[in-house]
Amino acid sequence: MILANEGNVSSAGRIKFRLIGPFTVSRADGLDVTPRGKRSKALLVLLALSPNGARSRKWLQSMLWSTRGEDQGAASLRQELSELRKLFREVDRDLLTSDRDTVRLHLDLIELDIGNDDAHSRAQDLLEGIDIRDPEFEEWLREQRSRLSAASRKSEANHVQAFQLLVQQKQLISVPKRICLGLIVEGSADSVCVQSVANMALNLVARSLLDFEIVDLIDYRAGLRPAEDSGIRLVDWFLQAEAMVFGEQVGLTFSLIAPGERRVAWSQSVFFEQADLGNAGSPRLMAFVNQATFGILDVALDPRTARNQPRNHASRLAFAAIHQIFCLHDADLDAAERMLAEAFEIEPRSTYLGWLLFVQVTRLGERRVARSGAFHEQVRECARQALEMGPFNPITLSLAAHAHSFVFHEYRYALELADRAIAANPLQALCWDMRALTLGYLGEVQQGYADALRARTLGGPPGYRYFIDTTCCILATLSGRFKEGVQFGELVLARQPGFLPALRYSAACHGHLGQQGDAVRIVDRLREWEPDFSLELLREVDYPIAGVLGVSVIQSGLSRIVLPRYAN
Repeated sequence: MILANEGNVSSAGRIKFRLIGPFTVSRADGLDVTPRGKRSKALLVLLALSPNGARSRKWLQSMLWSTRGEDQGAASLRQELSELRKLFREVDRDLLTSDRDTVRLHLDLIELDIGNDDAHSRAQDLLEGIDIRDPEFEEWLREQRSRLSAASRKSEANHVQAFQLLVQQKQLISVPKRICLGLIVEGSADSVCVQSVANMALNLVARSLLDFEIVDLIDYRAGLRPAEDSGIRLVDWFLQAEAMVFGEQVGLTFSLIAPGERRVAWSQSVFFEQADLGNAGSPRLMAFVNQATFGILDVALDPRTARNQPRNHASRLAFAAIHQIFCLHDADLDAAERMLAEAFEIEPRSTYLGWLLFVQVTRLGERRVARSGAFHEQVRECARQALEMGPFNPITLSLAAHAHSFVFHEYRYALELADRAIAANPLQALCWDMRALTLGYLGEVQQGYADALRARTLGGPPGYRYFIDTTCCILATLSGRFKEGVQFGELVLARQPGFLPALRYSAACHGHLGQQGDAVRIVDRLREWEPDFSLELLREVDYPIAGVLGVSVIQSGLSRIVLPRYAN
């Protein structure tokens, strides 16, 4: 069985890794390019069977040189990587890239051959001949062989389960160890229209779930759903979509169901006029998809559920960190940073780096950290690595756009990233929110305000919504809609009384409206959190307000009122 990862390289141009029997590497024309060293082979195997083909240098060192010191292990890894790069350059294939933290094997350039479901393949072992006598690697290899052996025995005993077991075997090779949802559609099949609605909605939810890189999906809508009494648990939950017609309305329901038990752990329904479902861009449908996405993630990743397993640790850490960020206190941001760093160490994902960028940008905006060369270098390197790992992920693109605009004031490049994010998934509120901010920084405030309102309609992560309202407040202020700016500011400050961007722009709106008392009240609150705030401070080059209009609009608004206690 050949497992080819999706990519732009045809199968004729890929390098083949054979994993059943002796490990070999060969070109499409059959030329053997297998590395000689056992650790070189083991290194390729570890990367080939890893999520996205990437692992941290420390993890690889711990697997292949666990009995050596850290410096010696790092030097040995560098030497093996150098030899492998030289080998693959000779066959005109740059399969490996690395930086100071991570090593990546480009899976789109390879094919994994795991044999066929026949007697010959079952008689061979996984990765025969790789014996490097490192206890960590040997334990990992025994676990892989045990799984494959169990799958083969069951396949011989029951042909009905053969497909399921081959899928399980494929998961061993290509699917990371994360919570997995099985996609199913229920309901009457007598209406093609109704079934189409259910399938369309499920596709949209699946697309948004995958963007977060914290769950895996298996699609069982082609009639391949495993029997619940088979003893095979490929999925942790079934995600079921159901559509029903009631007169001129269509009811759409998503449910999260525990396999075997048939216990419904979560369900959400909504009714649409049939006209609302004429296209996938319906605002009501898109908003419902977003609500459902976060409801599903909340339940599926809840550590209190019976499906709390060590293999899901990275996903749970990342999801908990996203919630923690929006609590906004220093301790929360520090905790979120630690959780994301740990999750990335376990399972490198571009979105984990994206949220780490968001932590740093938030600290800068809240003046918890000052601009410096070291800070800029750290943010730029994180953004580079995130975009390299996830060049098409809309969440990664959006968060990188935010960093490039707010930290570096590279507004045109940030806008390009934000446009790519929306093209990748226009259902993600985060994409519209970050483009709205970038447009505002560029002075394109009318389009920016429209984008901000669209983000608000979509909703986004529950904890993130006050950030969206802050964007609406900022863009309303920049576009001269001061009453609307006040309203959005009040919504934000009811949730986060000390959020500096909302305080700054709300005070400016009251000033532009001539509301002396309200403006002074907001500035008083602002100075509780930012004691040195003044009109003069706004003019400083390092003050964290981005864009061509922000400082002037705030300054002109506050200049309309009397602030005697703050006058110089």
